[in-house]
Amino acid sequence: MGTQAREATGVETLTVLADRGYYSGPEVLACQDAGITPICPKPLTSTAKAEGRFGKQDFVWQPENETYRCPAGETLIWRYRNVENGMTLNRYWSSTCAPAP
Repeated sequence: MGTQAREATGVETLTVLADRGYYSGPEVLACQDAGITPICPKPLTSTAKAEGRFGKQDFVWQPENETYRCPAGETLIWRYRNVENGMTLNRYWSSTCAPAP
């Protein structure tokens, strides 16, 4: 589609946007090989929504006090940091919400 859009418009430099779930790796590479800049949303790979839980995208970072706001409006504060598989993970949770089952 990117090459067709460039041909139809006659422009040399083109940036294309993809909808989540409507692109593939080979299509992205084809755009790059053709000199077209593709912009793709980050895929949602978490099973949280399917399992009836909130996903990461539902939590809002509040930089002014370094906390997160959950979809229920509660503030999640930093609790501890650990390293798993070479990645540093920070853990946040609210004192008012029940723990996940």
